[in-house]
Amino acid sequence: MRPEYRRHSTHCHRRRQIEHPGDLPKDKATTPVKRPALFASIPGGTNLYLPVQAYFNTIPSRMFRLGIASWTLPWAIGVPGYPWPQRPLGCIGLLDKAVEAGASVVQIADNLPLHALPEQELDQLREAAGARGLALEAGTRSLDPEHLARYIAIAHRIGARILRTVLSGSLLGAKERETAEAAIRQVLPALENLGVTLALENNEAFSAAEFAGIIQRIASSHVGICLDTANSLGRPETLQTVVENLAEHTVVLHAKDYDIRRIDNRMGFSIVGAPVGDGRVDFDFVLAELRRRGRTGVSVILEHWPPFAGTIEESVRLEEQWFSKSVRCMQSKI
Repeated sequence: MRPEYRRHSTHCHRRRQIEHPGDLPKDKATTPVKRPALFASIPGGTNLYLPVQAYFNTIPSRMFRLGIASWTLPWAIGVPGYPWPQRPLGCIGLLDKAVEAGASVVQIADNLPLHALPEQELDQLREAAGARGLALEAGTRSLDPEHLARYIAIAHRIGARILRTVLSGSLLGAKERETAEAAIRQVLPALENLGVTLALENNEAFSAAEFAGIIQRIASSHVGICLDTANSLGRPETLQTVVENLAEHTVVLHAKDYDIRRIDNRMGFSIVGAPVGDGRVDFDFVLAELRRRGRTGVSVILEHWPPFAGTIEESVRLEEQWFSKSVRCMQSKI
């Protein structure tokens, strides 16, 4: 493990600058890393396809699983409309970043679209994750039944138990909510047959209570919530409202921090991203509520909203600093 990712006894708000690690050498990127088997304690041996609550029952209490995602390092991957990094981070590179950080889960989402990979590369991705002792989660954006069915099959192929999806970032009404629920019901047999759990991510599309209502009415162990600590600001809803409504249904936590600042003329506010521990999100409260509701087996996926720092090189360096700080802070909490 790299020194900057070791656990620290100091408070996680303490600032510490690190050098940009850059990409791993090819020999290190391709060498399997021996790590404890994530599912070794499950009776009967490895089983990637347990229903989600049954899987939680196999995990010791108070255990969360630290993870990273393709939205942890968006500038290193590439953001449309901005300069592209000279060597964009790909799926295998993201796995190596997880190993560096001491994480055990990698969620590959819509900014590294898995449907763009041929089947051979999906198989290689599964093998690479297994060689590194990492669990994979798949991610996409849409509730179109045909699209979801495609991604359920992809999740199964790469050995991912979790498929996270999110709706468009706009306020939606009752008609769209009914459509979303019907779409999930349509793919429910595929989720159950392939042992994949759909994690519906909260955002401004619906209120937290409406997201909870969808999960309650479907009432399947293969459908839950990806609780994002920042997204519902667009509604707007407080973190307490989001957690109170969604914690009991959570199968994945997106740990995303932010700050709220007054603009220079004092007539309004801006919401900006921050490393975990430097912003307004009370992660102790979030994790305590998940524990209280018995959701301790969830993956805690670090995500960031880093700003563009003028050049792509500076932006990548900034998010590396955020990455290191967020890892240290969350490791101290879980």
